[in-house]
Amino acid sequence: MILAALIILWIMCLYLLGLGAAILLAPDQARRFLSAFAQTPTANLVESAIRLSAGLAFAVAAPVLDHPPVVRGFGIFLTLTALLFIAAPGLHRRFASRSVTVVLPFLPLLGVASIVLAMLLAAYLI
Repeated sequence: MILAALIILWIMCLYLLGLGAAILLAPDQARRFLSAFAQTPTANLVESAIRLSAGLAFAVAAPVLDHPPVVRGFGIFLTLTALLFIAAPGLHRRFASRSVTVVLPFLPLLGVASIVLAMLLAAYLI
C-alpha cells in the first residue's frame, strides 16, 4: 500500500513538472486548460478524484516520510476537500473560477512555481 502511495506521489511530481512546462511553453493552451477547471460535472469529478488520490497517497505514505504528522495532516486536508468538492460541485466551480481569475495574470510565475514544487516534492521523496 505504501509503495502504491509513493508511486502516486511520483506521478504528482510528473504532473506538476508537465503543468509548469505547458504553462511556459504553451500559455494559451494552459490558460484554456486552467479556465476549464471544475466547469463541468465530469471535470469536477475527475479533478476531485485526482485530489482524493493525492490526499490518500500523502496520508498512506506519511509513516515512511519525514515529518509524518504534517504529511498525514496535509493528506487528510486534501482528502476532505476532495470529498467536499465531490459533494458540492457548485462550490468547487465557484472556487476554481475565482482562483483561476486571480492566477491567470501571473501565468509565467505559476509555471515556474509548478516546476519548483515538482522538484521540491521529488527531493522530499528521495
